[in-house]
Order: sequence, then structure tokens, then C-alpha cells
Amino acid sequence: MSSHPSFPGTPAITGVLSLANASGTAFVDFYTAPSGGSGVMCGRLRAASTDVSAVTLQFARNLAGTDYVLGESQVPAGAGTNGTAVWKDILADLNLGNAMTLAPGEKLRVRAKTAVTAALKIDLILEGAPL
Repeated sequence: MSSHPSFPGTPAITGVLSLANASGTAFVDFYTAPSGGSGVMCGRLRAASTDVSAVTLQFARNLAGTDYVLGESQVPAGAGTNGTAVWKDILADLNLGNAMTLAPGEKLRVRAKTAVTAALKIDLILEGAPL
């Protein structure tokens, strides 16, 4: 018998998306919560950018085909990639730094308010857990 407690593991949820110039300024799907289960807890949402200009991103929840805007977050030029500006904590702007839940089948969508500079990109990373 082990003297150490045993805790069940919670599988991680990861979503990634690269926004490039070709993404334009229309909403695109970033992450869709699985249809089964109780939804997803988004604990961390980060952005890193190789763009030479700051880019404002707008996020929306999509329920039954309709986008509901959550808010906006400005990603600084070179965030997380230039050795000076750190990656951007998106949840700090969208949810006061708190975790955010997505219902089963709900989509988190994003758009750049101005197109990302050609040949550069903004990487988005979501980390969370199933509910």
C-alpha cells in the first residue's frame, strides 16, 4: 500500500490558432467545446505575435450560429517573440483574469480588427480542462 495519496488525472484541453494576413478581419473559429460532457473550463488564453504593429483582437462566443462579442484585447507588437514584450494574457481583458467556461458545443471565435501584417502572425493558445 502506497503512503502517497492518489488523485485522478484531469485531461488537458488545448486549442491553438495562428492568425495571418490571409485570415482577414472576419470572425474565425478558435476553439469548439466538445458536444458531450459538461463543457470546458478555459484557464489560460495567451497570444504571441511576430507582427511589427499592435493588433486588436475581438473575441466572441458563438451559440446556435450567432456571435456574441465578449470584448477586445490588444496584442502588442512582438508580444512573446521579440525578447522585450511578454506574451499577452487575453483572459485579463476578457474575463478580469478569471477562468472562463464554454458550454458543450459552444465556439470561441476571434477576429483581428485590422489584418495581420503580411508574412507575420499572431499565435493563440488556449489551455483548459473538461468540466
